[in-house]
Amino acid sequence: MSTIDRQYILLLSPKLERFKKKSEDLFNFRCPHCGDSKTNKSKARGYVYRVKNDLFYKCHNCGIGQSLGNLIKSLDPSLYKEYVMARYKTNDTNTPKPDFKFKPVKFDDKKLKELKKFSELENHPSYKFLLDRKIPKEHFKNLYLCDKFMKWTNSIVPNKFPNIVNDHPRLIIPFLDVHGKMFAYQGRSFGNENPRYFTIKIDTRKKSVFGLDRVNLNEHIYIVEGPLDSLFLPNSLAVAGSDMMSMFRENTTIVFDNEPRNKQIVDKMYKVIDAGFNICVWPKNISEKDINDMVISSKLNTMEIKTIIDNNTYTKLSALQKVNDWKLC
Repeated sequence: MSTIDRQYILLLSPKLERFKKKSEDLFNFRCPHCGDSKTNKSKARGYVYRVKNDLFYKCHNCGIGQSLGNLIKSLDPSLYKEYVMARYKTNDTNTPKPDFKFKPVKFDDKKLKELKKFSELENHPSYKFLLDRKIPKEHFKNLYLCDKFMKWTNSIVPNKFPNIVNDHPRLIIPFLDVHGKMFAYQGRSFGNENPRYFTIKIDTRKKSVFGLDRVNLNEHIYIVEGPLDSLFLPNSLAVAGSDMMSMFRENTTIVFDNEPRNKQIVDKMYKVIDAGFNICVWPKNISEKDINDMVISSKLNTMEIKTIIDNNTYTKLSALQKVNDWKLC
C-alpha cells in the first residue's frame, strides 16, 4: 500500500471533523461534502479505506465515492499539489480509480401509492402539521403520510432498519427525477423524534437533489438546503446534503441556511464564492435560521422571500465581504 497515501490522509486530518484512525488501512470522520448530520454532531459516516494498493473515500450518508487525491483536492488544493508531486517522485502517479458499482434497489411505484397524499388527509391530525408550517397547499398532493416509517422503508430497502424500535409516523417527501420517478425520499418527524430527517436513497448512483421533476433549467434556479424550504421559492432545488458545487453555476443563486455561527455553513459559503457562484447572504434583520421558519414567524409570503434573496445576492469580492460581516452577527 502507498505510504504516500497514508501520510497525506494524516496531513489532511486537521480539516476532517471527528477524524479517527480505525486501523492501518481504515480512517473515519464526518463527511466534508454532506456534513453527515446537522442534528447529531457525533455522526461520522465518511471512511477512507484501502482498495488494492491505494486509499479511497466513501460516505455512507450521501453516497459519494472518490479517490483520496480528489478528496484532498476538494478540501486543500495546496496540499493536493504536494500530494501529486510526492506520488510523482515515487513513480506512483497512475492511481486507479475504483469502480463504485452500487446496484440500485428496484423500486415499484406502487409502494408510494400505498401511502395517503396530504391533499386527501384534511381531517387527519397530521394535516395540521403542514398548516402550522405554512407549506403552500399546492404541494400537499406531492407529500405523503407514512404510519410506520421504518417498516415501510424496509419493504423498499430490505433490512435498512435491522432492529425496528419505536417506529412512528413520518412525513414522506419524495425525490423525483426529471421523468417523475422516485429515486430517494426523506422521512420527516412530526415531533421530537431523532433524527428529525431520514434520507433514504433508492438509487445510490444519484445525488440527493429534490425538485428535478419541476425545475426549469432555462430559468433562474434557486438552490437551497432543505426540500421543505424549496417549496417556498419558484424554480428551486434542494440539495439535501449533496455538494452544492456539483450543481449549475450559470443562472443560479445558492441560498444557505441563516446560521452565521455554523462553521460548516460558513466554510461552504467561502467555497461556493471561490467557485464563482451567486450567493445569498441574509440581512442582519433576519434572525430565523431557514426559509420555512421565516415564513412562519415573520409571515412573509413566497414573493417577499424571493425579493429578500434577490436583493441580498452577491458574487466574488462583494460576496466575500458580506459573508465576513454576516458571520459576526
